[in-house]
Amino acid sequence: MGFIKIILILVLFYYGVRIITKYLLPLLLGNFVNRKMNDFQDQSGRQAKTKGRKREGEVTVDYAPQEEKKQNNRGDYVEYEEIKD
Repeated sequence: MGFIKIILILVLFYYGVRIITKYLLPLLLGNFVNRKMNDFQDQSGRQAKTKGRKREGEVTVDYAPQEEKKQNNRGDYVEYEEIKD
């Protein structure tokens, strides 16, 4: 009886996964993709509007790279000579 129960659970799990991947997953992924496309279009539209309002000679900086900090964690270099006994 226990073996039949395990087989039945595995079959139900298999068909459950098939139904989810066939119907529910494309629906959820489609909604996600549509939302991201709309966000991208809204963002690109806003950028186009702000770029068109610049006056001649006006300078704007969208990205300023941060200066790289030198990290000298290796210590000081000390020259040495080998002394033979």
